[in-house]
Amino acid sequence: MKKFSTFLFSLVPFLISFGIQLFLAMYFAIIAVIFLFGISPVISNSIPTMDDFMTLFTDMSFNTVIMIAFSVSCTVTFGIWYYKSCGGNYRFNVKKDFHPLQLAGLLIMVPATQFATSLLMGILGTIFPKWLEDYQALMETSGLDGEVPLLMMIYSVCLAPISEELIFRGVTMRIARRAFPFWVANIIQAVLFGIFHMNWLQGCYAFVLGIILGYICERGGSIYYAILFHFLFNLWGTTSQWLNLINEYVLTALILISTFVVFPIGFILFRQGIVKKKEMTNGAF
Repeated sequence: MKKFSTFLFSLVPFLISFGIQLFLAMYFAIIAVIFLFGISPVISNSIPTMDDFMTLFTDMSFNTVIMIAFSVSCTVTFGIWYYKSCGGNYRFNVKKDFHPLQLAGLLIMVPATQFATSLLMGILGTIFPKWLEDYQALMETSGLDGEVPLLMMIYSVCLAPISEELIFRGVTMRIARRAFPFWVANIIQAVLFGIFHMNWLQGCYAFVLGIILGYICERGGSIYYAILFHFLFNLWGTTSQWLNLINEYVLTALILISTFVVFPIGFILFRQGIVKKKEMTNGAF
């Protein structure tokens, strides 16, 4: 019974974040309608049509503002929740919580994870073409299909990693850990992280990314490791358009090598950093 109630409670952060996003979308839509179309015929003789609303809701700038407001709201809400109710600690002791091998492992795993998720998306996009079409439409609306605007860069690279880590690895996984072993809690938060992205293709790779981030957060001993990895992952994703200039066969080889060779090396380095850190901590007493 405790496990079932804990599982249900672990869904609450996701539902609250969805509610915040829905509220902000409605709030900014109302504000936009007032300023764009006027609040009465005295101000504006035009009557907004369904096409006007569709144009508004698919506008890149409009959606960027909503996403930034969402990230800030969630960072505050779940940052307090993480600290007050989930045992979160924002203090970072370099000697206790950090080892150079962990950082080296993360730096190696970031591009390797990007290539691995690209491979996964390529396979799924081939099997499910509709998923790929939906994903490409979302990227176009978000402004991530070409040169990334500054505000979107700020959201994607700086704000999203903090808010999303607090929601899923900071609060959701911590709640699930109260009644489940780590591997179950990790799967729960990763599934919710995938659903959070609201499309099948991105959801599948977000699930895989969520599993990796959950492991990094739990075994690394600090949410800062997950935030750093997420930050670097998104930074690579928004600045890697130069990969399109590489020969198709060379890029395929690079993706395969990164997925099956480079990523395991980074993972091993990260694990070794955990072991070395424990040895240093135990030796200090």
